[in-house]
Amino acid sequence: MADVEQNFEVLENRLMRAWVHRDTSDLKSLISGDGILMFGIKPPVLLDRASFVSAVQHDFLCKGFRFHEVTARKYGKCVWFSGHVELELKLANKEWAGNFLVTDLWRKGAIRRRWMLAERSLSPVEPNSGLSDAIRAMQLWR
Repeated sequence: MADVEQNFEVLENRLMRAWVHRDTSDLKSLISGDGILMFGIKPPVLLDRASFVSAVQHDFLCKGFRFHEVTARKYGKCVWFSGHVELELKLANKEWAGNFLVTDLWRKGAIRRRWMLAERSLSPVEPNSGLSDAIRAMQLWR
């Protein structure tokens, strides 16, 4: 179990550093093509991989992060990663910082057989209903 947790802490940190550095190539290599990111705000909002990567290039910045209390466990052919993370985000010129609960589902790709993020759920520990419209505006499929 400890090996699983350590391996996925490395992947999670790589994913977050790619966001901080706006490294869209690394983000694409870590998030599966059909991956989704769910923001647990009220009302909740989904972004697909293309929408998230586009937003990172423009106005959804991660300026800093710090993981706390993380766990990772195998579930069939997947791995669930969860923990608390302190985030410093900037969304459409508005600061969004605080403590969040992150839950990620990782699965191995069918072709290259490497771990890729299939689903991320990111929820602020405190309610913040004013962000739904800003995140929804990033959805490319609207």
